[in-house]
Amino acid sequence: MGLRVLGVNASARTDGFTAELLDEVLEAARRKGACSERLDLVRYPFPLCAGNYSLDPASCGPETCVQGPWDGFGKVAERILAADAVVFATPVYWFSASARMKALLERMTSMENQGLLNLGKPMALLAVAEEEGATQALSQMLLPLSYMGFVLAPLGLVYAHRRDLKGLKENPELLEDARIAGENLVLLAERLGGTRFQEPLPSYLYRLPKVPGSAAD
Repeated sequence: MGLRVLGVNASARTDGFTAELLDEVLEAARRKGACSERLDLVRYPFPLCAGNYSLDPASCGPETCVQGPWDGFGKVAERILAADAVVFATPVYWFSASARMKALLERMTSMENQGLLNLGKPMALLAVAEEEGATQALSQMLLPLSYMGFVLAPLGLVYAHRRDLKGLKENPELLEDARIAGENLVLLAERLGGTRFQEPLPSYLYRLPKVPGSAAD
């Protein structure tokens, strides 16, 4: 069985430019021998982060984060954890990643707070803008995902400016960027598979115990 590459589409549309670009990267991964699938977040609605970490960091984990059977985050988290590599794709809304992508990153705190569950997992990041803001959206995803332990594939940042394009296939340079990102993602996953990386203790274990009568009580 080949490597499993998951594509996460954070657009409200399953047939838009973001999905189209994501499909190109996933197809390149398939041609490189991987098994790939696309997950559309709009099909798995989930509530926003409840902020459990700020109340009790030990309660913020992959099991305690899921708020009930109606919370689609559990299914999304399972697919991310099972993947050997992940492609995160977002449209650009007002120079930023979409609200769905931002909400996903916040909920994914539960996948790094009690151990970096995705440590060493290769990723590629995609952003599609009407005009500008794609690089800002990419940076907004890159930093938190890197802190979670994901590893960016070489040339794994791909962005598109739609402007007057009717379809992404009108831009051969972009298609080449998508191909390279998909192939490099598989190559990196093959090389990093099974590698044991160092990681810090969960942050809540570093907290000093409260002293009776102190201001922290």
